[in-house]
Amino acid sequence: MASSSESRSRSNGKPHVLCFHQDLAPHRTVKVQGPTRGNRFYGCYHWPNSCGFFKWADEEDRVHELQFLLFERDTRIAELGILIEELENEVKNLKQANWKLEDDVAEMAIENTEQLVMISSVTADKKLYNLLVASWVLFAIVLLLLGRG
Repeated sequence: MASSSESRSRSNGKPHVLCFHQDLAPHRTVKVQGPTRGNRFYGCYHWPNSCGFFKWADEEDRVHELQFLLFERDTRIAELGILIEELENEVKNLKQANWKLEDDVAEMAIENTEQLVMISSVTADKKLYNLLVASWVLFAIVLLLLGRG
């Protein structure tokens, strides 16, 4: 049984379903004995000389449910896309901050090396000064000993 109809605007919560003639398909109830008795359906207005249009009423509800699920899925995909973009920007900012920190560490290493060289130089100068003072003291002692003798 074919079921390619259109739904137009709703009235009283029920859609306007069109048959293949593009006529309004009335909302009907199965009245014959059997497992489908009492079920609601849409059928061609021109039945029994109809275009063969038939659609269960709960199919319409299922279509709307699936459309809603698709809408929710698309919305979630869009939200995740925005989240991905935000996270990519955050990663980019963190990489830039990391590069700046690496540059700062490199500068500090250079400054520390320069300070160590300067401290070593000052230490070497102090040692030379102490050696010079010690040599003058030794020279003075030698002169005193020679002058007494």
